[in-house]
Amino acid sequence: MNEANFSYYNTVDQIYHAEWTTAKLVRLELLRASIATLWPNGHPTRFIHVAGTSGKGSTSRFLEVGLGCVGKAGAYMSPHLFDYRERFSIGGEFVSQADVHWAWEERIKPHCLRLTLHNPQHVHTFLEVSLLMALALYEKHGVEWAAMETSVGGRYDHTRALDVAAAALTNVGSDHAHLLGKEQWQRTLDKAGIARPNVPFFTTDRNPENLAIIASVCQSMGAPLHLVDEAAVENLVQALTRHRLMVEAESLLNAAYQKWNAALAYAVIRYLYPDVDERQILEAFCNARLLGRFWHVRDNIYADIAHNAEKISAFASELPDHFGERGKILIVGLSGKRAPSKVFAALAKVAKLIIVTGASYKGQEPGKVQQELAGLTSGVPVLVISDPGQALEVAQSMQREDDVILLTGSTYTIEQALNADPYLRSLSSSFGWRMHVDTEASGTVQLTLPQPPSPLR
Repeated sequence: MNEANFSYYNTVDQIYHAEWTTAKLVRLELLRASIATLWPNGHPTRFIHVAGTSGKGSTSRFLEVGLGCVGKAGAYMSPHLFDYRERFSIGGEFVSQADVHWAWEERIKPHCLRLTLHNPQHVHTFLEVSLLMALALYEKHGVEWAAMETSVGGRYDHTRALDVAAAALTNVGSDHAHLLGKEQWQRTLDKAGIARPNVPFFTTDRNPENLAIIASVCQSMGAPLHLVDEAAVENLVQALTRHRLMVEAESLLNAAYQKWNAALAYAVIRYLYPDVDERQILEAFCNARLLGRFWHVRDNIYADIAHNAEKISAFASELPDHFGERGKILIVGLSGKRAPSKVFAALAKVAKLIIVTGASYKGQEPGKVQQELAGLTSGVPVLVISDPGQALEVAQSMQREDDVILLTGSTYTIEQALNADPYLRSLSSSFGWRMHVDTEASGTVQLTLPQPPSPLR
């Protein structure tokens, strides 16, 4: 058998799905055209593209706070938890609601209206609009560097429309197989598609088969490949010790698996700024926070937006160190087309009680999730309480003094249980109702608009 040619396999895949591929690539061209129209002299911010199955958001936050040591830095992340503005942060803080209002009303909406006026098919999607919003906000606040997280995949993601200074891939797992391909090599090929000519490519993926594909893609694209391995993680840990830096309980670095994300961000920063002060960067990492990551909500209640098998497994691996033999009451919901038995396998082994609840957007039916989880547990009660808020109340009523309550499995479940703003909670639970299409997953909208009158009449 000849040596695998993944560049060719990508070509054949695009040809086999030419209608889909062309539509996706045209969306990217439309977005590039909008960026060029809004910033004809180029956008002043320099970007780092971040992709991967898990760890994208945390890596983006580490990049943001680390690069903040050399200039004003931001991050574009998804999904948000409580408020849309969480998708845009500057200096480790979310932008204001007033900022979001300004960016839409003054910069992005006028452009979208002009664009669609001339061609009714040129309607930017939610994700495309969000990217343009990020660019407007970064320009307004003078952001010099920004980490840009993909939504799904890499090669066809809306963030692929950007020119970037570096690309970072955390890992490739099993999530979103229905969109990226059922085979591992297909998903790797898609995520490695963020590679660009002459742009350094960094990865912490440890799967030899994944690495072979990543190396092949980088070679074909002319992208220098930098592997961030266990030695790099150990060097980071030793540096923290050498500088006598303490990691606080609420810090992202308090979870062992986060050290891989920090090492990836650190490698990128050191490449861009070889003389950067090591201690300053590590201090910023130690102070990094990110809503929804091993989040201490209040006494004995924690939440983590882990929503796929890889993230749940990493979350579960931290529980013995944090809680020991304490009883663990799980409140779980699931979104999308993920298999409950695979996603929650690691958590089912440590649970005292599992309450299955709903997820507002793309949520799976709790009763069906319960049926699958029942096969994973041995004598552990699995209850169904469809409303997340009620599920939390019941969990608290059953909680004993030494128990902890853990909410996870779906960002939308956590949002509906804990969002204190009823108006935002309502907006989140009904996302997309005006269009009745899955814009978050597909990134496309089919919309028929009346033909506008000719501007010449």
